[in-house]
Amino acid sequence: MPVSFDPATAGVASLLKSLRTRAGLREERLTGSESALRELPLVRDLREPGDSDQQAIVRAVSAAAATLDPTYAIVADAVLGLRALGDAVPDHDLYADKLEDRRKALISNWNALHELRSAPSVPQIPTLRVLRLEVETTVLNALAQVLVAGPGQAPPPLISVGVPQSSLIELATSNLSTVQRIFEGVASALRERLISVEGEPSGWRHNLRQPPRHPTPLATAFGLKSMILLEGHLAEDLIPVVRHLRSGASPGGGFLTTAQRATRPEVTAIVMNALHSADGTASLDAELSAIGRDLGDFELSRPYVLATVLEAVIRVRPHSTLAADLVRQLLASRSAYGPYQLWPEKVLDQAFASPEASVVHTARAVRALTQVQAVRATDEVRDAISQAAAWLAGNPDLANVSELIDRPLDQDRVEPQYIRHFTAAWVVKALVSVGFPASHPVVSAALSLLWQSYSDQVHLWVWQNGDLPIWMTYDAIEAIGLSSLAIPIRSVRPNQ
Repeated sequence: MPVSFDPATAGVASLLKSLRTRAGLREERLTGSESALRELPLVRDLREPGDSDQQAIVRAVSAAAATLDPTYAIVADAVLGLRALGDAVPDHDLYADKLEDRRKALISNWNALHELRSAPSVPQIPTLRVLRLEVETTVLNALAQVLVAGPGQAPPPLISVGVPQSSLIELATSNLSTVQRIFEGVASALRERLISVEGEPSGWRHNLRQPPRHPTPLATAFGLKSMILLEGHLAEDLIPVVRHLRSGASPGGGFLTTAQRATRPEVTAIVMNALHSADGTASLDAELSAIGRDLGDFELSRPYVLATVLEAVIRVRPHSTLAADLVRQLLASRSAYGPYQLWPEKVLDQAFASPEASVVHTARAVRALTQVQAVRATDEVRDAISQAAAWLAGNPDLANVSELIDRPLDQDRVEPQYIRHFTAAWVVKALVSVGFPASHPVVSAALSLLWQSYSDQVHLWVWQNGDLPIWMTYDAIEAIGLSSLAIPIRSVRPNQ
């Protein structure tokens, strides 16, 4: 029976994937964004007197990697640059400063590395593509499980019960799944639509069907997050895109869309999340300050804004006062609907209106709160997730919806911003994050509806009016990725 991948493990795995870039896991790269690792039981258990947080984290990750299946340990050592073998391997590129060099050295020395550990080698040595797209993800997920489980605890089963860890790399090297091949096409389609400024790739625009003009920070953020999900790391050709995105910040550190008059917290949060995905060690203090500054009464009345901001802040500063305040405000934005406390589109004065419960806003809130629960668990958050997930699991309404964010500028004017929600993708993300299997009827129906919006012609997801919004493709691939952690990925897409 398939099992789900808990949010705490997913968060640690995501950070490990970010830290494998460049020279790998180094103390100097852990400059404040490592709190999700610092709080792990294994890090606390292995901390020695006088250790800095950074030293304790590197020690714990190295110790956890050493407990893995030999092939897993070899891959983790090379891609993270842990230097477990020291100078025992004559090929110095095994611990080179570039991830691509380490990958090539790993494959070139595959059998020799197994001999050094007195371990049998996988019969088929992975190609660079299989190593990057499948093997590394499997290995870092396994490493995250050991780190989260804590010393002396057995990690939960990986991918599915009945598939031994030693056979997973053989499965990965045997063939790429149908979904993985689709994802390669999506990555190519996104690269083809990159906009260059002065000969340098600089980002994307919102609707990928329109001719290239100037990239926008919000669209570029979704594009970067998509590419990192698809390829498992930030490719070198996208480094200029990150640089260009950072340069689009306002003097106060926030971001805005072309239709907005000033920086807005939900836009800054999405960009901040992308920058964190690109470099888990980057300082994002300016963006966090801008978010705190721009959160006002209007923003607190819109669950979409609260959930979007919380999902970013809980990744970057999970134990901050800002994160705690956002959790409190998101919980306060619920309304009673029979036995459930759920989220509407907007919080209104109940004396004048009683808005309906919203499937997509409830799903967005659940997705954010599951990430909160993974790092700062409380009974209140757990109960909120449980109620909302039970309602979502019994609610078949998966229709896409649109929302008008009519932010007041003064007494007579508002700033309109239209938001479209890919409901099916958010329901998948919410329910799988809680632990529902992909075989659950509502999750299965949402996945089927999600795939109906995919176009084989353009290799992107299409809104019902023919637009190609870049955020829709991001939501789809994140939902599919999360669901693949609950069942083997090749069985996700119907009729394949």
